[in-house]
Amino acid sequence: MMQRIFFVAVLSFLALPTSARAQDACKADAEKLCKDSPPGEGRIIGCLKSHESDLSAACKEQLAAGNARRERVKAACKPDAEKFCQGIQPGDGHLAACLKSHESELAPSCHEIVGKVEARIHEVHEACKADAAKFCQETQPGGGRIRACLKSHEADLSEPCKAVFPHK
Repeated sequence: MMQRIFFVAVLSFLALPTSARAQDACKADAEKLCKDSPPGEGRIIGCLKSHESDLSAACKEQLAAGNARRERVKAACKPDAEKFCQGIQPGDGHLAACLKSHESELAPSCHEIVGKVEARIHEVHEACKADAAKFCQETQPGGGRIRACLKSHEADLSEPCKAVFPHK
């Protein structure tokens, strides 16, 4: 069940930067400009984008790189989403779950992306499952709540979880 919950963020994980330096590029801007925006469902990214003129150069660069990655993901999976997932409303992982359910039928480029996302999700799940069980067992899954719970316990997370936990 927990692994499926992590899959909800399926395509957005690929848009996350991989280096710790890049992950921290927007941290100060988010803390300053978006402190009232709860994590999940792209609210912090949306907030940052709404304050684009106030962002640091490093954060602007990070957002641009994330946008470019998201556009590549969309381009790779859009035909499959249109073919297999008509009528599925994006959000809360519905589109990602639909693509996953058609994994064997996906075009090679989209299939590769879904595979990478699954591998990333598995990595985060394995590294953070004990922390999620310890800190978030009363948290209702969905809407970024488990991630927000883990984020609220960031200082107390195990080293393996800290090493892979998305910082955005």
